Amino acid sequence: MKEMNHLDLLDEKEKKMNQLYSIQHEKKYYLDEYRERIIIALKIDQLVEDEVYLEIIEAMKSDHAKLLKLRRDVGLKYLKPYIKEAEKLDFRYELVDGLSYLGDIGLIVVSDKSLDNEDEELVVRDMDQDFLDVGLGYEFSKNQNKSICNECYLKIEDKLPSYLEKFKRLNIIDKLLGTNCPVCRDRKKLGGNEKK
Repeated sequence: MKEMNHLDLLDEKEKKMNQLYSIQHEKKYYLDEYRERIIIALKIDQLVEDEVYLEIIEAMKSDHAKLLKLRRDVGLKYLKPYIKEAEKLDFRYELVDGLSYLGDIGLIVVSDKSLDNEDEELVVRDMDQDFLDVGLGYEFSKNQNKSICNECYLKIEDKLPSYLEKFKRLNIIDKLLGTNCPVCRDRKKLGGNEKK
């Protein structure tokens, strides 16, 4: 067995201190929870979207899920949909304040045991990203569950058929009442042309 000299001991001590610092830093990022106890997370900008992430609700139904933690500074208006879902499931939730929190995590679902999640992405993929990846803009993502023109509907049918049920076509009555396509309207506001 190789004998450790004084420099090796100092190097080993430094490695342990760095590891401990890294764990504490990571804990502040995940609302004062250890990463290995996180099932799933959402960033603050995802919380303020109109749509509720179904992945969070599914995670609360998990056998090992024990707590939903929400950052109070996000605003109750945006947290309410998740709180209501937790109450429906009789699932424990906690609003947390923390001046020492780092980063942009706004919600986590915590497990009652350590998970092997070191290589996993814990933050849910942003639902806007699906639209952006296929060349459709934010204007499509932000107008889900609304009636849109036939041209925009066909673009979704072509590029993202899995989202088709989240949109309706403007009907003849909508057109007679002067209802405009919200996607085209938003595209115009953003400086694009209406017909792409």
